[in-house]
Amino acid sequence: MRILVVILLFLCAVSAVNGGFPDWSPTVGLKVTTPQKISVSIGFSSIPWNSLWGGGSGLVFRLEPGLAGGKVHLGVRSAFSMVFIPITSVDICCSLMYTWNNPWNGLANDQTYAGIEARGGFHLFILSAGIYRHVSGVDADHDWIFSGGVGLGF
Repeated sequence: MRILVVILLFLCAVSAVNGGFPDWSPTVGLKVTTPQKISVSIGFSSIPWNSLWGGGSGLVFRLEPGLAGGKVHLGVRSAFSMVFIPITSVDICCSLMYTWNNPWNGLANDQTYAGIEARGGFHLFILSAGIYRHVSGVDADHDWIFSGGVGLGF
């Protein structure tokens, strides 16, 4: 009788663990980045966060406010995780950036840029790089800009 109770409890625990994880995964980060200076990112990916070993590809959406600007990213992500912890990830996103509070690289405030940004992660370290085109505002000196960053996140 005890063995049946143990088996039943084990099966309940396994189903609770698998059922307790959503069909999406979070993405967060803290970076030193140009032109935003320091930024925090938060978002989600359509890759399920419910496997002990595995990976996949899916959509990613991320908001990235910073001290001197903000970005919105929408793109694709490929990731590999082990025991629910992301090991590697690569994102390629279409991004929109707006500047404020005297951004780095001599950019003016209240400018809008559209571009493509890539972000790669290994364990908790992240690197990002992107190229952006000026689409709104008055800043004729910065038609194309580069954005790069390094930080922690997954």
